[in-house]
Amino acid sequence: MTAGISGLRDVWRGGVATWECDEMGHMNTRFYVARCMEAIAMLFGQAGLPRLFAPTSATTLAIRTMHIRFLREARAGTSMHISAGFSAIGDGTAEIVAMMFDSASNDCAATFRLGLGHVATADGGKRPWPEAFAHRVATELVDTPRLALPRGVGDLPATTSASGARAEQLGLHLLGQGAVPHQACDPWGKFLPHAFVGAMADSVRNIITPLRELCASHSDRAGPHFGAAALEFLIRLDDLPGSGDCWEVRSGLACGDGRTMNIVNWMLDPFSGKPVGSMEVVAICFDLETRKLIPIAPAAQAELAAWIVPNLAL
Repeated sequence: MTAGISGLRDVWRGGVATWECDEMGHMNTRFYVARCMEAIAMLFGQAGLPRLFAPTSATTLAIRTMHIRFLREARAGTSMHISAGFSAIGDGTAEIVAMMFDSASNDCAATFRLGLGHVATADGGKRPWPEAFAHRVATELVDTPRLALPRGVGDLPATTSASGARAEQLGLHLLGQGAVPHQACDPWGKFLPHAFVGAMADSVRNIITPLRELCASHSDRAGPHFGAAALEFLIRLDDLPGSGDCWEVRSGLACGDGRTMNIVNWMLDPFSGKPVGSMEVVAICFDLETRKLIPIAPAAQAELAAWIVPNLAL
């Protein structure tokens, strides 16, 4: 157990590699998700369902929703660990809370809340939990720590508003497009959650960069140290593409203030317009020298207003 976090189990321990860090000098968000998925595999194994991500498993876990808060930087060489627990268990569904810590200071670097389903690997159909597993988890449920609760995003809507037609109607920017490589898929050919986040993050860079430059042009801290960082993600996964499938990302600025910008991103099938996943990003301007938030000047906020897409949501 991790001291001070009631009921959470230690389920992953490792560190931050240099190649996992991006141009801002800290671990890229896709690797937070990759480590969290390893932690979930360990959590389920400890509860009696090991190897759910193994190629020979008859069932696996399908991630439906993710909420992530990035609280402190994780930089190259930092030792990290994750503690996690079940916050809810249903008929073939579960909710997980996980917290990533700097192992030296024990400061929390990130929090994760995930909603997932138990599905058959053959057809993706919902499957109930084994009775013994469900009973055990029900007796070990944990409360979600206040630190892991949403701050800059709301609740996920019951249904997504994303579609190709809606993207055209709203004039959302085409920020990314590509095809799913086999090495980015799970054993059953579906896009891995951390690879989805990586594709989204790479696409979002194409709106973050001009927004950051706009903010920098009105800041007394403009210069090479003017960067950007994410504070929070809210993610829904509707029907992730498979190996060889094409995708595109349409995005827009939903709102902003003197500290943050909320950017909504839809991943769509470029041919049918069907939504496959969406992500809301709470972004900040970030001083690469002091490693602190840079406020958005009033003049920059006035210009950002022209970028805002009314009624844009996940």
